[in-house]
Amino acid sequence: MFGNDVAADWVGNLAEGGTAEQVEELLRDVAGLGADEYLESGPGAEVLAAGELVAAALGRGLPASPYSEAGLAWVAQHPEVVKLQDVAKAAVGRVRTGESELLELWQDAELTDYEAWQAAVADLLTRLG
Repeated sequence: MFGNDVAADWVGNLAEGGTAEQVEELLRDVAGLGADEYLESGPGAEVLAAGELVAAALGRGLPASPYSEAGLAWVAQHPEVVKLQDVAKAAVGRVRTGESELLELWQDAELTDYEAWQAAVADLLTRLG
């Protein structure tokens, strides 16, 4: 989930002094959207990255990669994000339902890409518990 430019930039900015409160605000804002409210792709990608950070704090993160190093280092300094498990799950779920630009973009991609994206998001939801 960190390979997306928007998500990678968001994690990079977070690693440069971001707080757990910023992560919580993003997750709560998206989780609170109604299914008929439009979620743009940028915040959607950021939510998926935030979900990965919460999963990492829970000990259920993806293996380290060049894309995830900054985020994993940030999580090591902010273990309190484990308390965001439920809101992270709700926000990640919202990205793949309702009026979601990220969902629409993946649906417009080739079928195998869409299925892989759906599987990756489903895996993240499973790791979030």
